[in-house]
Amino acid sequence: MPPNPSRSSAARINGVDVTRSLAIMLAMLSHTLIQFDVFEAWHGPTATFTRFAIQTAPVTFICLFGAMLEIVYAPRFAAGGAEAATRQLWTRALQCYLLYALTVIALHVSGGQSLGYTIRCLLMLGVTPYADILKFYALALLAAPLLLRMRLRHGLGAVLLFAVAVPAAHPLLAQLPEPPLLFGRDYFLKPASFLYGGTSEAGGPSVLHGLALVAAGMILGRGVRLLLSAEAAERRRGGLVLGLMLATTAGASAAMWNWQAPYETVVAIADMSLRNDNHPIYAAIGLTATLLEVLLAVLLFDRLGRRWGKPVLFLGRTSLFTFSFGNILLYLAPERLPALGGGLPLALVFFAIMLGQSWLFLRLMTPVSPEASRVWTRIATGFQRLVRGMQRPVDRTVSRLVPASA
Repeated sequence: MPPNPSRSSAARINGVDVTRSLAIMLAMLSHTLIQFDVFEAWHGPTATFTRFAIQTAPVTFICLFGAMLEIVYAPRFAAGGAEAATRQLWTRALQCYLLYALTVIALHVSGGQSLGYTIRCLLMLGVTPYADILKFYALALLAAPLLLRMRLRHGLGAVLLFAVAVPAAHPLLAQLPEPPLLFGRDYFLKPASFLYGGTSEAGGPSVLHGLALVAAGMILGRGVRLLLSAEAAERRRGGLVLGLMLATTAGASAAMWNWQAPYETVVAIADMSLRNDNHPIYAAIGLTATLLEVLLAVLLFDRLGRRWGKPVLFLGRTSLFTFSFGNILLYLAPERLPALGGGLPLALVFFAIMLGQSWLFLRLMTPVSPEASRVWTRIATGFQRLVRGMQRPVDRTVSRLVPASA
């Protein structure tokens, strides 16, 4: 899978790229800490607040996916390039699914689940540790053209309505009955939880709640675009949009917080119970953190031109590879031996390897400079040829689904 082509041809917003990369780093760090049972040995407020901070990361990278739709793809749709943009989005969707399938197969090979359950996962009827974000992204990318058409036809007001209506409907969604049994088994329970919530069988947010975060991200993306405009009036509008968003999400978080026992809310975010229940406070807190991070990052890396966030950008540009092969690395990791530090040293080693393989992937996919050595040139060009060969069937499949306009 090549680096994200959607960003290469557009003016980059460094603050958004850095924020997304840091969120992906936090998510993968969380996976390694959980995989090696670090939180089983590490207790107390410090561990809880660390997990609390980590749990904002999924909201951030889902929200910034929506920002990317607004910043990169909405102008293409508006300029008459809807077919080409749809092909690109659906190509990414198919890539996501294939990487998800590869990850599921790796989990089966590792002995983590049976063949029957692996087939259910491949049919999107099961739940896997760590890898379901790829399944979500596959569906979100598939639905992205619909969101973009809604945005262009009805404006950001319709997008805002959707972003607010889904979390507001939480009491109703939580009361939906469980799907019926099939042959006496609850085969539909996990996919129903994954699609719309209502149960905690899937590690939320559900597809429905995730798409609401994508919609919120589109509004954030609009605010960022205005904030970085050359026109002073548009910069003020951008600041107003982002300021109103921040006031709304912070106010909603405060309104839903359990002030009689404040620490219980921190714990419920940290242990993922509110996330798995698709409770609106999880999205509100995550969006508040995302807005603060984006505002700070845009100020530092776009307004002030700071460059010290550049080393982490490779994670944002290799996100699908990182989510897939990083989790495959964890699936295939040997069982943890009794280790010093309650598993923390081993977790950090695997986290470093995970980052290294993502950096190497981007390095290999970068066009070779004339000054490169002959050995590196052969390795990189051979690897790129291999990836392009794997990409061609994906491109042909999507081209049949979305033919170029005459």
